[in-house]
Amino acid sequence: MTCPVPHQESRAADAAPVTGRSRAVTRFEEVGGSVLFGLFGVALFDQPMLPPVSAALEATGRSRYEPWARAVRTAAADQLIYHGEDADRAAESERLMLLHRDVKGVGPDGERYSALNPRSWNWILYSTFFVQRGAYLALTGDQPSPADDQAIWEHYLVKTRGLHLSGSSRPIADYTELVRHYEHMIADLRATSALDAATSTVRRAPRPYFLPAITQPLWRLGAPAFGHIAMILGCGIMHPEVRAKMPIRWGRRQDREFRALTTVLRVAYQRLPAAVTDSPMARNRREYERLVGGYREVGLTSFAPAPGFRSAAR
Repeated sequence: MTCPVPHQESRAADAAPVTGRSRAVTRFEEVGGSVLFGLFGVALFDQPMLPPVSAALEATGRSRYEPWARAVRTAAADQLIYHGEDADRAAESERLMLLHRDVKGVGPDGERYSALNPRSWNWILYSTFFVQRGAYLALTGDQPSPADDQAIWEHYLVKTRGLHLSGSSRPIADYTELVRHYEHMIADLRATSALDAATSTVRRAPRPYFLPAITQPLWRLGAPAFGHIAMILGCGIMHPEVRAKMPIRWGRRQDREFRALTTVLRVAYQRLPAAVTDSPMARNRREYERLVGGYREVGLTSFAPAPGFRSAAR
């Protein structure tokens, strides 16, 4: 599903996985909780390539006219769903499902669209998963086995279960079938107005609203370079057939850039402390799990009398 990257062990290679998780699942989740994950966000542009999704995005206008605000809200929701406690994850999922009921109408092609249409809704879930998986491969160099891929997908399904539709509209359970479905969907993807707006925003990104006006000159100088890097990293982990539909030239030079950038990022991901690269929510979760492990180590493994101890009653 993604461009291959050379295998290289990462900082978590020898770390014990959280109880009940495989090593691959643990590393997949760690990447999803890294601030470096956001650098691959352009890979999500397969979503607006689906015409009904494009129509919905254009109708609300927030992606086109408020790109930074929408990106911040999306990142916040993702943190709650992927790294929050069960109650917070469930509440956020319920909120998103409820609000998306209002996203419906008739697109420019005359076809009706609805955010909760199973085909469109599940497309967003599938796309987001493959972006996280692609970033995981790029930042760790892992080469997951078929069993690892299935375990990673099942872990993602557990995290997103509050966003699942019911009955026959539930997400695909088998990873191999999921890949086949994704590749089948590629035929329906095309250049859309929402895709054009998204790529234009990356290439000519306005200054984020959360940066003071005094940074405008620096932003004007740096934004084109940042946009280029984001396009290379995001398109680099895309399915090749999806990338071919992106409004970007991709050849040997871009391949080399992608490899060079991912090499640098992989070293950064390995060498920098997790406390630096983790998102606040992931950092909190990691500390919580560390404390839980420490407290569990204090406890006994059995309450039976220890050998050699005499009862105080004797």
